[in-house]
Amino acid sequence: MIVIDTSVFTDFLINFDSNRHSKARSLLDKISEKDFIIYEPFLFDVELAGILRRRYDERTTSGILTDLKDKIEVIGEPSLHEVALSIAMRTHGRAIDSYFIATAKLTNSILITNDRMMNENARKFGIESYCLFKDFNKTINRLKKV
Repeated sequence: MIVIDTSVFTDFLINFDSNRHSKARSLLDKISEKDFIIYEPFLFDVELAGILRRRYDERTTSGILTDLKDKIEVIGEPSLHEVALSIAMRTHGRAIDSYFIATAKLTNSILITNDRMMNENARKFGIESYCLFKDFNKTINRLKKV
């Protein structure tokens, strides 16, 4: 079971940086080969929509979100709120990051992100977390063991 931060999906869907794009693409290819359950917090689609609309029209963005919804399990806000609040209090992190970390905590998942601060805060809270662009080989090797 894994949680993939919006930053990884963004790097997969939009080629801002060829190295990060390549790593995100390889990760998602590897995940599609296995039977991983991908969990996301309830506001994942809102965050991703805001990013995608900077690049794509509304129809394309909606299509991408629809395709992704078939591949992920969404965890609702009522389940995450108390854990996310605890994480924010302990790590001083951003609200959105706290929800991703809380999702990993509640689902006993590995968190994969391209956000260094989220990665550090997840580790502070005891979550197994990998920063994909920084620890690509370590991330892929860990997923092979699952």
